Amino acid sequence: MQTEWNRMGAYVRLFDGRGRVLLTQFEHDYPDSGSWNLPGGGMEWGEQPEDTARRELFEETGLTATVGPVLGFQSNWITAEESWQGGPGHTLAIVFAATNPSGELRTEYPAEDSTVAAAWFDLADVRSLPRVDLVDTALAFPG
Repeated sequence: MQTEWNRMGAYVRLFDGRGRVLLTQFEHDYPDSGSWNLPGGGMEWGEQPEDTARRELFEETGLTATVGPVLGFQSNWITAEESWQGGPGHTLAIVFAATNPSGELRTEYPAEDSTVAAAWFDLADVRSLPRVDLVDTALAFPG
């Protein structure tokens, strides 16, 4: 099968000083609507993955952080039936460790944003959230 599209994204796994992880929630017209995900998103043309991770973290949460080493990757092949693009494709998510969060957590989002919320969660509470697979994958990465 040929892919019709590819999407490369960069995400951060960020913990606060109390062991909570930062997650963002998708808006209602987005695939996986209402689900929680790591802060991050698609790379823009010419952008380096670390820069994508920093930009997306700030855009989605209002926070900045030190973006560190790559923790791992998640690769997903999307069938035409599953696709929000209308045809089969492939996504590759690069997950970075992030530390030293600073700033004020964003509470308001423009209507056109794909993110509607950002919040810190205790790891025990993450299991009960509707979430995308990337969250579980990233939490299982060592480091």
